[in-house]
Amino acid sequence: MKIGLALENFVPPGGKVDVQKMAKMAKMAEDLGFESVWTWDHLLLGAKKVYPIIEPMTALSYVSGFTSKIKLGTVYVLPLRTPLVAAKLVSSLNYISGNRLMLTVVAGWYEREFKAVGTNFAQRGAVLSDYVKLLRRLLRENDVNEKLYNMTFEHVNIEPKAESVKIFIGAYLENPIKRAAKLSDGWMAYYYKEEDFAEGLKIIERDSMGRALENSDMVPVYIGEDGRQKVYEFTKTYMDLPEWSKCSVESGIYGTEKDVAERIESYRKAGVNRLVLIPAFYEIEQIEKLGKVIKEIKD
Repeated sequence: MKIGLALENFVPPGGKVDVQKMAKMAKMAEDLGFESVWTWDHLLLGAKKVYPIIEPMTALSYVSGFTSKIKLGTVYVLPLRTPLVAAKLVSSLNYISGNRLMLTVVAGWYEREFKAVGTNFAQRGAVLSDYVKLLRRLLRENDVNEKLYNMTFEHVNIEPKAESVKIFIGAYLENPIKRAAKLSDGWMAYYYKEEDFAEGLKIIERDSMGRALENSDMVPVYIGEDGRQKVYEFTKTYMDLPEWSKCSVESGIYGTEKDVAERIESYRKAGVNRLVLIPAFYEIEQIEKLGKVIKEIKD
């Protein structure tokens, strides 16, 4: 199982994103054997209390200058951009980073963002499906001719190409998971417990038409005696878990290094290919401790 690390490219209201810390964490992750680092995406988050956030492709572009091997991943609300703009950003970042980009596209949930860019919020699932198909063509083909919504593509050819970029779909409901099975190169879950992830995998295997897809889960983690409290406080401060989904703070990994190693192993047994760890409050010391756990697991 591959282990990824989430980076802090957004902070709670009143804070400031520390890009130097973000780059340091990415370099530490590379040196400690993590497979990938991941950023979060929003164009808007909060109204009176605004969450400062660095645009994820920009954040990864910055991080790429401090690293050389580690994969660069992002969750990306694709319906908020046109496929052409998204394709150009993806191909550019993939090129300057040396073909290290991984992309997880999602439908989004924050309606204010959709109103601000003029995209139909109620139709965001269908828009995502259409955009994924077109984005893949733009990243790979030399002559794209297509009419989609109010966009017309006539002999469009984007350079540099980005054939190596795999497009995953993030989903935590049955119908979006089906979309991931049919359209993407892999499924990414969020705050999924082992048993719920295993159930999601059954949908992927049933609807993927025999294609071998990658899969990932993103879960919070904290090594220490107060780990459970840290995970719960972090989730309440940073995250929004939909009550109508299977996303659960109980997916959190905490306790001693031995406890954390055993819980990571339980995710592997549940079928997780890539486990992206979200260190509670993004403490530097936690990255060092997690690095030791990863080394022990590999050994």
